[in-house]
Amino acid sequence: MSKYYDFIKRLKIVIYIVRKSKLFAVSTLVMCFSSLSADAQNRLSDNIQLPKFEGATLRAIFDVLKQEQSVFFSYNSQLLNLDEEVNVDRYQGLLVGYLEKLLGEKYSFKETNSHIIITYAPQRMDVSTVDMDTIKNNRTKISGYVKDIRTNMPVKFVTVYDGTAYQFSTLTDKSGYFELDVKSLEPTFTIAMSKENYRDTALVLLLPVEVSRKGKERKTGYYHASDSSKMISNTAFGRFFTSSRQRVQNLNLGGFFVYSPFQISMTPGLSTHGFFNSQIVNKFSLNIIGGYTAGVTGTELAGAFNVNQFDMQGVQFAGLFNVVGGDVRGFQAAGVSNVGLNKLSGIQLAGIWNSIDTVTSGIQLTGGINLASNAERGIQLAGAMNLAKSEVGSQLAGGINIARKVHGVQLAVINIADSSDYPIGVFNWIKNGSRQLSLGFDESKFMGLSFRSGGRVMYSVLGIGTYLNDGYFKYGIEAGIGAHLIQRTRVTLSTELVHRTHFDEDLKYNDTNRSSLRIIPAINLSRHLQVYAAPSLTYSEAIHPELGNKGLIWKIWGADQRRNTFHGGGTVGLTYRF
Repeated sequence: MSKYYDFIKRLKIVIYIVRKSKLFAVSTLVMCFSSLSADAQNRLSDNIQLPKFEGATLRAIFDVLKQEQSVFFSYNSQLLNLDEEVNVDRYQGLLVGYLEKLLGEKYSFKETNSHIIITYAPQRMDVSTVDMDTIKNNRTKISGYVKDIRTNMPVKFVTVYDGTAYQFSTLTDKSGYFELDVKSLEPTFTIAMSKENYRDTALVLLLPVEVSRKGKERKTGYYHASDSSKMISNTAFGRFFTSSRQRVQNLNLGGFFVYSPFQISMTPGLSTHGFFNSQIVNKFSLNIIGGYTAGVTGTELAGAFNVNQFDMQGVQFAGLFNVVGGDVRGFQAAGVSNVGLNKLSGIQLAGIWNSIDTVTSGIQLTGGINLASNAERGIQLAGAMNLAKSEVGSQLAGGINIARKVHGVQLAVINIADSSDYPIGVFNWIKNGSRQLSLGFDESKFMGLSFRSGGRVMYSVLGIGTYLNDGYFKYGIEAGIGAHLIQRTRVTLSTELVHRTHFDEDLKYNDTNRSSLRIIPAINLSRHLQVYAAPSLTYSEAIHPELGNKGLIWKIWGADQRRNTFHGGGTVGLTYRF
């Protein structure tokens, strides 16, 4: 009876301690490791066997790992010198151990579904005083402190998030303290921690609940930006649409992201994914006012604006703005503006403004302005202006086209480029094109000064002149387009279509106009001087039309003042080539 009584007494003490404990757990396993996905059997824990390398480059060793172990790496190009020679002994063990031996302990390795990401992380952090409290509505508050292992000082602005389902995240305060509000806690829960220049750390909690099912593993990915200036967090748009806490989290987590089927948000800070929304790529995203996500691989709709850290692949609509930090592959439409920091393969459609770094294929279409650094394989269509800082396929605008090199056609009132063979406009200024100033005299006794400017093939014509002996007209203004057909050392051959508008002595407009098609053979007297004699076919409207005679007449030479006339003519002149 005495032994039985002692056993019952000890059992009651155990039950009492368990009931009063805030953390109801069989065990808490704390581990620091480089992968963010603690549940999955990751590539970093694979057993490998490699021979000894002497004087081998990192590039060669990475190629061996790629061929024999199907391991793909992603890293900043400035982080590693792949041509550096190293000596490594024969190895058998875990892949993560080999990478630490190869590169050193100051590097961190984390894994996505496709790649192992290498980052520089010379510092270490740890978690202490972890606590759990069950609160109402089946929610649990997990709290703790993060400190630097070497200095034992608190670490602020550490991103702490749910490493199991990637649904909740927060930042530590100045004392290193964090709180995670978790809904429907799973039997195995991972607290993941990340901060720039620190090795990623995870705390795995194993709870005393029988596991009846295993949650579906979340697919993860990694986005690498070779140019940090093309990241959303470093742009004026990113700073405007996001909070400082979100930008800190972006720095901590870098290009790491998680795939999700959908999300709904009211504003960037109020989302079904909470504070972790900026690291999640969704198949469907609905933003009532606006949203800030990692990206989209399906459809995204917003009443005002959509902001994506990385890629947009699919269809995106916004009442005001679409802003994408990565590549745009699909269709964008916005009432005001579409802004992409990297590549476009598809269509941008905006009411006022489209901006992209590189158009690999597709069209920019706007009622206002299109901007692109390089659009060699794309087309820009704008109501007002197209600007390509480098190369562009073709540009069509109601106002101005500007580019460095145009491979196709430029069509606008004004075309400006370093190189453009087919500019069509009222005025062209092509740096490496042609510019000519001509003085000519034609069969109607009109003496005019014409300026021709354009590319190697197409050019524009602007002219002004006066009639030497005409009682009805005094002045004329010409505008048209032309093309260089043959350009040789001694001779050239061009053709142009020109329209002339007439004015009287008082500069009053007269609606009697004429249009001419000219063939212009020219002889080069020197590098800069030409003489030419150009036959023409001209349509001239009647100056003094007769009543009842409305039909056209044809004449071999000169116009009939009483009838609309198709007639032959010609111009002779002298040209100065710039």
